[in-house]
Amino acid sequence: MNVLQVTKGALMGGGEKHVLTLLEGLKAEAIDVSLAVFTEGLLARDARRMGVEVHVLPKRFRGDIRPLTGLINLIRNKRIDIVHTHLVSGNLYGRLAGKITRVGGVVTTLHHTHKEALGKFRLSFMADLLFRGDIRMGMMSDRLITPSADLQNLLLGYGLRPSRIVSIPNAINMDKTRVTDEEIERCRRELNIPPDVKTVGMVGRLVSVKNFEMFIRAAGRVLGQGIPARFLIVGDGPLRADLEKLAETAGIKNHLIFTGFRDDVFRLVAMMDLFVLCSKSETNPIALMEAMACGKPVIATDVGGIPEVVDHDVNGWLCPSDDAGCLADAIICLLSNPERAAALGTNARAKMMKDYALPSVTARLLAVYEDLAIQRGRPPGNNRSFSRNRRSRLS
Repeated sequence: MNVLQVTKGALMGGGEKHVLTLLEGLKAEAIDVSLAVFTEGLLARDARRMGVEVHVLPKRFRGDIRPLTGLINLIRNKRIDIVHTHLVSGNLYGRLAGKITRVGGVVTTLHHTHKEALGKFRLSFMADLLFRGDIRMGMMSDRLITPSADLQNLLLGYGLRPSRIVSIPNAINMDKTRVTDEEIERCRRELNIPPDVKTVGMVGRLVSVKNFEMFIRAAGRVLGQGIPARFLIVGDGPLRADLEKLAETAGIKNHLIFTGFRDDVFRLVAMMDLFVLCSKSETNPIALMEAMACGKPVIATDVGGIPEVVDHDVNGWLCPSDDAGCLADAIICLLSNPERAAALGTNARAKMMKDYALPSVTARLLAVYEDLAIQRGRPPGNNRSFSRNRRSRLS
């Protein structure tokens, strides 16, 4: 079977991380997988490092037709069986190219439940238009993969047929969550964090939907109670200057570290005593799942698909959205009760291993690919061992 993953590839956010992890899982299987992106960037670089064939089809401006013609030629020349699309640009061009070339199946993973996740636009109605358009165009996909029940319900509300929707969560490569004590200590020294000071961190692109403002306000309340702690914001984005100004205004500038974009996120997360996610909207947040896979106690807002991942006071802690006081109380509680925090972290890792580990998620995705290919009369070639192996894993 020959599968092409399609996405914009400009950034390295949750959607791009998801694609990269999928590529890792698919590379381990008996299929050919390649990647098409419209921007040369970190995703293309990291995919090449793992041995994936990458095709860059430059997109010069919104509505540029060249990526579409490039995709059509690529699909035909490589005899692609399945086109799997991600994020708005990848969905638009990938769906159209897949239908024009009549591939064995077009699969789309939808990553967002809220228009704010698309970023800011000069004209405010454009985000809503693109979001709704992307959902409506789901009718062009043979299968829509939803990482959460929350997103699945949204699609049903838009009138999409239930038979086309398949729930498969985002995957975590558990092998990457192993970080040595030496690496953790080196990381603390690099950031000038004393050994006896607790560390609370948040990871993500610095955009409105992630609500880092809530994290900073909560940090101010925690520090105001005399709790010795360092707060980390890992990531970069358009709101960085505003957030730095807010930290200064709140009087916590010397206790808050902006790391900027980092390639070693797992190392930073492993260093944290507590992980926080304050988002206003989430589907199946990879940053949160990575922290749980590292065995970290987590606190997250009770929005979107997060309650499907975090069971309150079992493998994490849930707070109302935009309630900095509640978040501060939760941080103080868990920092003051290390045994309780450790139990949450242990349970969090166990849940990730059971429900989100890469091999099992990959097997579910391959089942979708193969079923579509068989329906269209394009079974996975002469590779009979692939079918037998996949079925044995699923049984």
